[in-house]
Amino acid sequence: MNANGLSRQLVEAEDTVRALQQELAETNRGLIALAMELESRVDERTVDLRTTQEELQRTSSELLQMTLELEDRVDQRMAELREANERLQHELEERQRAEEALRRKDEELRTISQQLWQAAKLATMGELAASIAHELNNPLATVSLRVESLLAQIGEDDPKRRALTVIEQEVERMGNLVSNLLQFSRRGQAQISSIDVREELENTLALIYYHLRNHRITVVRQFASDVPMLHADRQQLRQVFLNLLTNASDAMPQGGTLTLGVTLGQLEPSMPAVSITFTDTGIGIAPEDIPRVMDPFFTTKEEGKGTGLGLAICRRIMQEHHGTIEVSSTVGQGTTIRLTLSRTNGSNGLYL
Repeated sequence: MNANGLSRQLVEAEDTVRALQQELAETNRGLIALAMELESRVDERTVDLRTTQEELQRTSSELLQMTLELEDRVDQRMAELREANERLQHELEERQRAEEALRRKDEELRTISQQLWQAAKLATMGELAASIAHELNNPLATVSLRVESLLAQIGEDDPKRRALTVIEQEVERMGNLVSNLLQFSRRGQAQISSIDVREELENTLALIYYHLRNHRITVVRQFASDVPMLHADRQQLRQVFLNLLTNASDAMPQGGTLTLGVTLGQLEPSMPAVSITFTDTGIGIAPEDIPRVMDPFFTTKEEGKGTGLGLAICRRIMQEHHGTIEVSSTVGQGTTIRLTLSRTNGSNGLYL
């Protein structure tokens, strides 16, 4: 190849290089412009993201603040609800206590009303018994005087004397019965005196002797000989004895044995006392009923046969005498009621 050909090729090559350089420069300018545009867009996007992030942070902070405020409000409301609930609970307890107190007062009122009614009935019966006893005294006195006159007129060997003696004894017994009835029916303030519980038991037995006999009840006396005198209200103790004797009789509808015991005993703490027991062979008391037998209006008797006040009155009288009353029983075998009274002078009648 000659020199002209090479020169022409060299020129063409240079032209091609210059063209390529121009294209490369334009491409670089385009890339730079594109890079600048991308960088601008990235900056704009970064600003947008930063703005969005700041907004999210503000929103999160606001949500956190709202959450805290809501929690505070919930806590405050819960505290108010707890306080209101405590007030309601306190009011409910107060109301329950008031209802319980009202119920007790109502029971006390019913008890007092029933006791007043029972006392009025007993007072009426006592007045009637006293009236009858006074009416009986006159003919008994007449019969007694007539029998004494007849006995004075006949000799010791006269066969009629035995009959008249029996009449005299029966009239005397009737006179004693009327005297006991009059003494029992008298009302008034408590009167403390020295009494022999064995004698008072005998006097009370005389009042219901025929009742016990008609119910086929045998009375067994187990009285100690060394029992001292007590200071007590005679009439109140007779009322206790009469209630317990009547209860024992009611517990033995088919008859049985009633054992009366009087022995030396002891009250706590180490106080000398006299123990009086009433033991029957009756139907007994169920174990679940024993703690309630002295509650007012509680009775195990058939409807119409008991007021439920007898043992309650006995307990009150024993408490007033600083004594005790205890009940033990076995169903089908019988019941024992033990009275214990202090034998220290004056202690069992101090607050009557």
